[in-house]
Amino acid sequence: MSTIIRTRSPYFIRTPEETDATLGYFVIRITIREGLINSGVPCSIPDVVFILNKKPIGNENSVSFDISEIVNDSLLQTYSSTPVGTYQSLWVDVQTNASTLAGAPIGSVTTTTYLAQEGFNKFKEGVNYTVQKTAMLTENYLEYYNGSIISLPINAELVNSIKWKYNNVTQQINSITDNGNSTQKIQYILYNLRQEVDQVELTIAGATIIIKLKAVEECKYPVNKITFLNRWGAFQNLYFFKKSTESLDTTRENYNASIFKTKSISRTLVNEECEVTTNFNTYNIFEHSKKTFNANGVESITLNSGYVSELNNSYFEELMVSEYVWLTDTNNVVYPVNLKESSFNKKTGLNDGLINYTMNFEKSFSLINNIR
Repeated sequence: MSTIIRTRSPYFIRTPEETDATLGYFVIRITIREGLINSGVPCSIPDVVFILNKKPIGNENSVSFDISEIVNDSLLQTYSSTPVGTYQSLWVDVQTNASTLAGAPIGSVTTTTYLAQEGFNKFKEGVNYTVQKTAMLTENYLEYYNGSIISLPINAELVNSIKWKYNNVTQQINSITDNGNSTQKIQYILYNLRQEVDQVELTIAGATIIIKLKAVEECKYPVNKITFLNRWGAFQNLYFFKKSTESLDTTRENYNASIFKTKSISRTLVNEECEVTTNFNTYNIFEHSKKTFNANGVESITLNSGYVSELNNSYFEELMVSEYVWLTDTNNVVYPVNLKESSFNKKTGLNDGLINYTMNFEKSFSLINNIR
């Protein structure tokens, strides 16, 4: 099983200790690549090979460095209606060796390979938290819009097969194959039979993990879907079942334009002859003396989740800090959006009874196309 680097949190690497008296510094070579773990080649992203030289501090015989920021820029998050894991996982080879001040190598090169994904760890989990999930969801619970296609992100290194069940009757079986390619590490298993299911069984090394599913019906309001990159570095869907409202926020600039004309000439046809009239010190009352320019707008939408389980709190929390969010509206059109909320009040059944969340999103582009 691969060692995971979640690149939105620091991941510290320590070089092996070197006691040679001629030690000057350590050479650290970082290669970021896609493909198979043992035969992949550097991916087609600029600057995927980094070489660092770092001196030990004081009397220390090794050095530490944070690799996450270097790797994070190489990961790509591209929306797809049937998502795949391409560039959501990349191999990271870290080679370290000691060197004299003159640049002569000391001893042998140490090579370690990691698997990088754009997730994050929490403060209480400590340094270099690498625990992997089977289904790449924080909770073993998921709500979905009844009749819609369910997308379940799974860790292909751990999961062998999936059974979709309703009332303990199997509706669909998926076998999972991990061929070692970085693009296979996160897989999105789709359930599209449109028949209700209430649980998913994940088989891992002879054991079974159960994820509870809840189908939600909505007969009155059109349903909106939010897709976001969760804390494990996978795309996850959240449905907003109740009332939605759209708005437009506009911006503009103004300046005072001079419409005064010291001299103007007008021509009028009179008895089939053109008469020319010269006017002095005039202005046209239909012209704008206060001129608007750079007018544009950004569309926003307010969504209501409807009543949801308290188990969804983790998902809304992760949505709040996600850097990649898309909206699939009621016409099945997808837009990149940004969450406008800056605070989140976590609700509980004990304190609030029924739990409903209202969130505001703005489309991540202007109403008038200004991409140049």
